[in-house]
Amino acid sequence: MAKIVLKKNKPKLIDWLREDHIGILQHVQAQEFITDAQYNMLKSISDPKKLIIELLDIILVKGENVCRRFLNMLKEDDVNEFSPQLRDWIKTVNNADTTDNAAQIPTGAQVTSHICASGGATLFAPTIAFNRGDIQVNVSDAVNCKNNKDCEGGASGNRPIDCEEFLKKKTSLLVQGVKHIDLIVDDLGLHPESTANIRAQATDQKKMRKLLDYINSKTIAERLVDVLFRHECDLMNELHSQT
Repeated sequence: MAKIVLKKNKPKLIDWLREDHIGILQHVQAQEFITDAQYNMLKSISDPKKLIIELLDIILVKGENVCRRFLNMLKEDDVNEFSPQLRDWIKTVNNADTTDNAAQIPTGAQVTSHICASGGATLFAPTIAFNRGDIQVNVSDAVNCKNNKDCEGGASGNRPIDCEEFLKKKTSLLVQGVKHIDLIVDDLGLHPESTANIRAQATDQKKMRKLLDYINSKTIAERLVDVLFRHECDLMNELHSQT
């Protein structure tokens, strides 16, 4: 699967892609892999290696389909021409590596997948068609603060929680665990002065702690939990499972 290929080869990709980090950034924007806010955030990073690390983290968070499209983009001649190593490697990444191929799944094998409903939708027992073997579907709970908000690329459910209480109890773990604070600030849409105060902090941990200082209403708390699930899916599912 594309996400596995991308994650497994991340160190090599960082070394290759940083050679033309500005060019790669233009290509991912042109193909709409990233939002304008994410583009501006990445463009502001002066260290090529850090820029590529942040970019790959964004692509990985967006899930299997975006990872597959990103790898396919790297096969294009005008994208990989700056790096012979990248050009040689990407030729070895075939469809078996980057697409879901039912023919490769042995009969009787157990396959685990997450099924999400987004945009306020509700997921009822899905019908899944498959021409080999049996499929077992397990539906698990995840945080849902309002209008069935869910985790992009992660588990979803319909169990409501008190978002303000959740953020209060998990403050220390969030401060230490959040890795994409700049993306979270971009999507949260706080007042410009508040956003500037958060960005002025010296470390990601201090930025996260300052951000939490501005969560002073139920509505903002719900928005933050929604954004955290979008950019810190694994962390949020883990924290919620501890409640």
